Amino acid sequence: MRSIPAYGETERNVHMASDCHASGGEGQHEHGMSGPVFTVGGPTAYDDVVRFTAAVRALHPLPEMPHPDFLLFQTLHLTAELLWYNMHFDIVRAADDLGRRDYRSAHRLVRRATELQRLTVTHLNQVRSGIPQTEFLQIRASLPDGGSGLDSPGMRNLQKACRHLWRCFTAAMASDGVACETELLEAGTIHPDLGAVALEMLELDDAMLGWQQEHQRMVWARLGGHPTLRALPDAHGQGGGPVSLTGRSVEVLDRFVAHMRFPRLWQAVQRYHESMAGRPVETADQAQKGCRA
Repeated sequence: MRSIPAYGETERNVHMASDCHASGGEGQHEHGMSGPVFTVGGPTAYDDVVRFTAAVRALHPLPEMPHPDFLLFQTLHLTAELLWYNMHFDIVRAADDLGRRDYRSAHRLVRRATELQRLTVTHLNQVRSGIPQTEFLQIRASLPDGGSGLDSPGMRNLQKACRHLWRCFTAAMASDGVACETELLEAGTIHPDLGAVALEMLELDDAMLGWQQEHQRMVWARLGGHPTLRALPDAHGQGGGPVSLTGRSVEVLDRFVAHMRFPRLWQAVQRYHESMAGRPVETADQAQKGCRA
């Protein structure tokens, strides 16, 4: 199996080399293309702020890419990691705002994190729609054995940030005398600002669930393994069913796809629906017991 080159071996982008900076003319591209090459030029105030020339060096050199579509594959993954890095920063800031009871600022930051997460869903969809199965499998065959999305620093740190946010949120509830999350969802709640944070945390979790579900669909579309297929004759084929680069069955994703960060808020949604649907409403003692279980 061909492996991609390790970071740091060469100049990170063929068009970043000094002899290309002043070019801008026609030239021979890698992978048999012709036409103008991408040039950066000299230092600029813009690049001092954005640091594009530093960021583009993180990409694998074009001549060493295992497939032309690998550039899109890496760019979309790298963009997601950068967005998750930004989300982590905003979520931790929002948690600090909750501790200061600045609920409007916390709401703004959680909303921004939600919108950033929705961008990662769009990017993941682009991996599925923009890289056909044949090309995707060629790229996948070039990846190192043992590679796993579970090693994503962005997603791993987001889980920690969300747990921290939840602790700060429940502390804010206790500080404001809120006995149960359902109180924050009710129309006319006496805690509208904290209630707005609760609703946006639900939106954030929903956006993250959306990414997990889109990732699952991408696996089904490119590798197979949909649960429906397991009931068919010869469900796993001759290869025993698709596996990840770590050698585990893709069926392990079935548990991951429904993972929630704020299950108590989702439970509050259900409880509120049941009360509005005319089902027997719990007594205050029952509701408090259920909320603190």
